[in-house]
Amino acid sequence: MPHLLIRGISPEQIRGISMPLVADLALAFKCPEDHILLECLHTTACFGGELVPSYPFIEVNWFDRGQSVQDQAAECIDRHVRSLDIAEVEVAFRSYETNNYYANGVKLSATGEAELQSLKSENERLKDELQKARKALQSNPSNSNSYMSSKLYDALRE
Repeated sequence: MPHLLIRGISPEQIRGISMPLVADLALAFKCPEDHILLECLHTTACFGGELVPSYPFIEVNWFDRGQSVQDQAAECIDRHVRSLDIAEVEVAFRSYETNNYYANGVKLSATGEAELQSLKSENERLKDELQKARKALQSNPSNSNSYMSSKLYDALRE
């Protein structure tokens, strides 16, 4: 992920720009190059009772990485496609939610829920320990080191 669905541009043209395009997108998306998939879709467009060439259109399916990354990716895609002497191209982003995305029958958000819960628990424990340390400092400022762990004391000193 991300997955680019490409219409109206030949596979041969995309193959020609695929390596530099994927390298640039990997930098923008902050992901390995092998996580990016380019898929050229065969489309047939009809207009006025005739078959006409499909308009160049690229749909980026991804997990949202923020507006600045999206803007950077759109510019990157546009620049590489226009290097093929294609005058116009449209790029659209479709964002997936981890709660609605499954890999091998497992909801993607489920893989991170246990880790998130563990981090929340650890955060609560540290907040409690910090609160106790603050109370100890307030009640006996001359001997503050004896009431807190050395790890917490070092963190507070920083």
